[in-house]
Amino acid sequence: MRKIDEIIIHCTATRPNWWEDKTTDEKVAEIRRWHVEDNGWSDIGYHYLIDRDGTVAKGRPVEKAGAHCKGHNSTTIGVSLFGGHGSSERDTFNEHFTVEQNKALRELLADLSDTYGIKKITGHNQYAPKACPGFDVPRWLARKPAAPERKKVAQSRTVQASATQVATGAGGAVAAIAALDGTAQLVAIGGSVLVILLGLWIMRERLKGWGNGRR
Repeated sequence: MRKIDEIIIHCTATRPNWWEDKTTDEKVAEIRRWHVEDNGWSDIGYHYLIDRDGTVAKGRPVEKAGAHCKGHNSTTIGVSLFGGHGSSERDTFNEHFTVEQNKALRELLADLSDTYGIKKITGHNQYAPKACPGFDVPRWLARKPAAPERKKVAQSRTVQASATQVATGAGGAVAAIAALDGTAQLVAIGGSVLVILLGLWIMRERLKGWGNGRR
């Protein structure tokens, strides 16, 4: 196994809808054809490629040096994103790539960094006068993905509302029962239990709804 100490990010410079009716494997095969037939390389230059839907595909084996950044191939891993046509080195990630690619790239980088002990992640444009990968990698890395706090707060409020409904119903039932006696109290108690159970069921359904993505 060769020494690996860096990951360099690239883009395929293809349009957003390029071969959108093809599978990821078919797209990778086409990129490999470009590199082998047009460039005369032994294999595709990148080690990993990430499709528009976030699918991660393997290219050249990691054990072999890539052909993706002149002068920096021997100890690096090349990762390329589908897209980036017409981009600039100062553009933002979201201008040319998808949310799914953002998530997949960050997860892949984390996995590779852990596996090979990599500390350095760069963009192709940091080594060559070109736009690739179509965004500023250091700036993108520094910007952490926003945590889904809003959903948690909203979910908490929904649960609180359900709990309040149950408590209110229980309190009202207790007050009403106190005003009765004998058989009427037994009937009222039975009705109150049903009300409380109904409230608990509603709370459970709301929690299930949140778990399935319904607000």
